[in-house]
Amino acid sequence: MGCCSHLPDPWRSRQSALACGFCHRVTGTGGPENADLAGLPKSYIIQQLADYKSGARGTTLPARTPPKLMIELSKPMTVGEIEAAATYFSALQPRKRIKVVESDTAPKTNVAGLLWAAVETGEREPIGARIVEVPDDLLRFESRDPRSTFTAYVSIGSLARGETLVMGGSGKTVQCALCHGADLKGLGPLPSITGRSPSYMFRQLYDFQHAARRGEWSPLMVQVVAKLDEQDLLTIVAYLASRDP
Repeated sequence: MGCCSHLPDPWRSRQSALACGFCHRVTGTGGPENADLAGLPKSYIIQQLADYKSGARGTTLPARTPPKLMIELSKPMTVGEIEAAATYFSALQPRKRIKVVESDTAPKTNVAGLLWAAVETGEREPIGARIVEVPDDLLRFESRDPRSTFTAYVSIGSLARGETLVMGGSGKTVQCALCHGADLKGLGPLPSITGRSPSYMFRQLYDFQHAARRGEWSPLMVQVVAKLDEQDLLTIVAYLASRDP
């Protein structure tokens, strides 16, 4: 994004949106490999880019391409480019694109670039303690179609267990609503956590647990996830993904 700093402001703003849009899509919908930016608070987007620049937001998997790119690309960004990108994406309307299905089995998958995709044979396998999130139409998603949809398969009972944890009823954590709003769709500078990729959300909670995210609000999140195991995290993100954004 920093490559356009010599151009006039309106062009630079457009280039920022296009550059971000290559991975996050022009409508900000993203995918399991990265964040859904549409409708995030402007101040939150600005803070996350600042955290990437400073090193406060890292990753437990430093070789993984999406966070590695974000860390690298954030450093040369100008204040104007960050402002333009945050203004653009925060003004977009989030859309529902993920269906969560409880099942004993899930499609057998293979690696397709930066995400998992169902094998063409239609084979299924036991789901176990996993979330299997796959595009409903891989070619459409790979063609950068922002209308692409996903199905996330989770083990039976995940949504009920996740709801209990989100509501703070387990004794292992506190209500998500305290910081993210009664409808979990954001409060002030804090983001909405509904209708987002469960794969992405799981990685973020895991990063908070393992001190890879150390930004302004991270100390609070560390307390929230401190007593949760990986199965707890899976059920939480399954429930949140099932809600409308």
